Amino acid sequence: MTFKPRFFVVLFLTLSIVCSNTQGFAAFEKEASFQLQRGDRVEVTVYREDDLTGTYEIDPSGVLTFPLIGELQVSGLRIDELIELLTTKLRKYLISPQVRVSRAEGTIKSISVLGRVMEPGAFDFSPGLTLMRLISQAGGFGLSANKRKVRLVRMINGKKESSIINTQKIIKGDAQDPALKPGDMVFVAEAIF
Repeated sequence: MTFKPRFFVVLFLTLSIVCSNTQGFAAFEKEASFQLQRGDRVEVTVYREDDLTGTYEIDPSGVLTFPLIGELQVSGLRIDELIELLTTKLRKYLISPQVRVSRAEGTIKSISVLGRVMEPGAFDFSPGLTLMRLISQAGGFGLSANKRKVRLVRMINGKKESSIINTQKIIKGDAQDPALKPGDMVFVAEAIF
């Protein structure tokens, strides 16, 4: 039995497509489960309906105003729930509406944690996020973390402001766990033994 080179090319292309689709599905699943909040901007695409397709912002009261439908309370909904809600409401006006929703580029709120944590990186900001919750999302402190000197950097009126926080006091209950804001950066230094 002999294999032709064409067989291997087809096999390779098929495996490439399957792998890229799996990664794409994971990214879609993460996006679909994102919880919407006040101030978020979303890209809404309604197939073959250019007048409805566009960027929409959730106002401070958590309402999204959408053509034909009007005001919808969407703060706290996941993106997949918003898709379902828009699709259901648009059925009054369109035959079989196809709706896609994603977060608008440049408006995704994030916060960074660097240094001696288990999984440093950028994380999506969510209301109520505190310093200790962020460190928990980053997998907790690394073995060599200096828990007495955690630096919080925040932009205030165009200037970087920096403060040092002793997280051991927070853990003991002797200090408040500070609330974080979008764009904050946390740096966990290495302990010097």
